[in-house]
Amino acid sequence: MRLDIEDKTYELKCDPQDPFIVPDLTAAYCSQLAEDFMPVLLDPWGHGSKPSRPELIAYRLVVDTERQKLCSLYEVYWRRQDCTWKELNKDHDHDYEQIQVHFNMRTGKKEKVVVSSVGPIRHAGHGVEVYSHIPKPKVRDVTYTTSPKGAFPWGERSGQKNVTQIREIPIDRLVFENGRPAVLVLNCYHAFAGLKKNSPLKERKELTPRLEKLDSRLLGRWYYRNVKNRFGHDISKPFEEPYVMYYPPPEDLKSRFFYSVLWLFSSLKRIFAS
Repeated sequence: MRLDIEDKTYELKCDPQDPFIVPDLTAAYCSQLAEDFMPVLLDPWGHGSKPSRPELIAYRLVVDTERQKLCSLYEVYWRRQDCTWKELNKDHDHDYEQIQVHFNMRTGKKEKVVVSSVGPIRHAGHGVEVYSHIPKPKVRDVTYTTSPKGAFPWGERSGQKNVTQIREIPIDRLVFENGRPAVLVLNCYHAFAGLKKNSPLKERKELTPRLEKLDSRLLGRWYYRNVKNRFGHDISKPFEEPYVMYYPPPEDLKSRFFYSVLWLFSSLKRIFAS
């Protein structure tokens, strides 16, 4: 597949056999495109370097040929997270944090940048920043359902329900360096935030992990072999809100109970508000 993106031409290699994607979409790879738009990871406070720097950024391209959309999806991987947050122990092996860059294939231009970020305590401290062509910022909670088992291994028969917070921000407030979005590591559990144009940094401290393909081989290892903290992200349909979808693997019973209660609370809140 040949595409013109941001005034450059790229050749994408599609993988129609990739199992971790919904039927209407296609996984693809192009190292040059991934490099050209790979996020600039900045670590001004040193949180991204403890206990060690991220080992890699794994990428995949997700193509929607019907709607002519392209998502360049990046997962930043740390082998270890050491973090005490809000009196909670968030230490664990294998940490994965996501950033996406979306394009309109008809125009060849960026449409949005999605950043796995911080959020309120009711969402376990996680949320999503979405930079797009909107006139002013807004905040809202979004409920979602993951893909079922297959495209998402922990989705069971009909998908897992969850809720998170989206913060929508005008894309012209985000810093880009040679077309690459600049992203900060905010805290010890490696949540991100986009670098805003009115927020200069005293120290840059860039992280430069190697780039690899987020193909079915690597995903198989993350989903099935990293037993102490398996991959909980549903990356099968990144064009649907909230874009970054998470549900904990089966052995994480405490987190699964928390997210079940969170979903129930959110559902009751909507019922009483209607």
